[in-house]
Amino acid sequence: MKRLLAVLYLCLLFPSYAHAYSDPGSGLMLWQLIVSFFIGAMFYFRKIWGFLIKAVKRNEE
Repeated sequence: MKRLLAVLYLCLLFPSYAHAYSDPGSGLMLWQLIVSFFIGAMFYFRKIWGFLIKAVKRNEE
């Protein structure tokens, strides 16, 4: 694990230049995809968590 982190650190320390064009809208779309995935996952897991809590409370009574 330490070796992997060292390699990643070295890659960031000596960046190579990409001679390409990156559309600013592409980065925004990527951020939107990541954020919407995490928000959707939070709602999904909250529903499962609520179901489990109800099941435990029913078993206690």
